[in-house]
Amino acid sequence: MTKNFLAVIRENRSWIILAFLFFLGGLVLSYSALTQEPGIISILEENLLAALKDLGEEIFNVSALEGVMLLIINNIFATAQIIFLGIFLGVPTLISAIANGSVLGILAFQLTQEGIAPVPFILAGVLPHGIFELPAFFLSVALGLKLGYHIVFPLPNLSRKDSLRLILHEIRISMPFIIGLLLVAAFIEIFITPLFLSSFTGLI
Repeated sequence: MTKNFLAVIRENRSWIILAFLFFLGGLVLSYSALTQEPGIISILEENLLAALKDLGEEIFNVSALEGVMLLIINNIFATAQIIFLGIFLGVPTLISAIANGSVLGILAFQLTQEGIAPVPFILAGVLPHGIFELPAFFLSVALGLKLGYHIVFPLPNLSRKDSLRLILHEIRISMPFIIGLLLVAAFIEIFITPLFLSSFTGLI
């Protein structure tokens, strides 16, 4: 059962791609739904953005280092939920992937309504830390989906128990890398992303 992190990535490429597609689907569906029915923005904001706004206010109302710590703790806890709640047939993990994509779709729609080009703004606000955070997120979703699927359908030539043991082994290998990516992303989000956004907003 000896594996390294790169082997885990290679063996889970399809699950990672699937995680990305669910995320992208959430983005496209939320944006499309809002262009058809703009009135539902309040419902989506209440269900998807309220917690994020509260977290943002909490993070940026304390010192930068305290904000980094709060963000890291929140992201690690959320990642653990995404992975291990996958045991419920992968459903909570799937919902998380779609919901996170939907947040970007809502933001893109709001920016469009305000006359701001959404792609450059989102790149400035997400890309700096997203380079690190999104791979961690997609891998977490991939592992959660795999966990849920193979609880029902064991891996080829393995019992359900051995399948679970192998997947938990992959999770154990992956967690230090996921946490490392989240640590870097948190520092960038607090210290660098605001600079990108301020530079962008100064031009519009």
